[in-house]
Amino acid sequence: MRFRLETWTRFVLPVLLLGALTGACGDDDTPTGFGLDDLVGEWDASLFRLTWNADPEFSPDLVALGATVTLDFNSDGSYSLTVSVQVQGDQVITGDFTLLGGNQFSLTNDAEPGVTWTGTFTFSSNGNELSINVLNVAIFDFDGDDEEDEALLEGDFDRI
Repeated sequence: MRFRLETWTRFVLPVLLLGALTGACGDDDTPTGFGLDDLVGEWDASLFRLTWNADPEFSPDLVALGATVTLDFNSDGSYSLTVSVQVQGDQVITGDFTLLGGNQFSLTNDAEPGVTWTGTFTFSSNGNELSINVLNVAIFDFDGDDEEDEALLEGDFDRI
């Protein structure tokens, strides 16, 4: 297994937000009339886990391994994701996001100009919890062959 933090920070936010984001609070739904102001602010991950499709028993959680993951949405439509690992320091990625209506959005990553991702999300009705699940992301080399392997990505975030 080979962990590439730089790969995580380069692709993790776009991939995180690429798939369906589902609330972890039972029947909490994205409120009607949800807008940019509802998402703006800092979010701290309590879970940031990849489960390898080829071996679901292998399921590392970056937060449980000691990383701090913070997501910051700004009112101008930009975002930053900071992954802090004590040994490697902070890795930061930035880009822009646009709410498309309902629970859909588009997302760009400054490290990948010209690439736009779209996805959906749901967050708790109290507006303070955001959970994500994304299928078949390829941002981590589980088997050491220098190829990123497909996995399920799960993330739980709390508003700071």
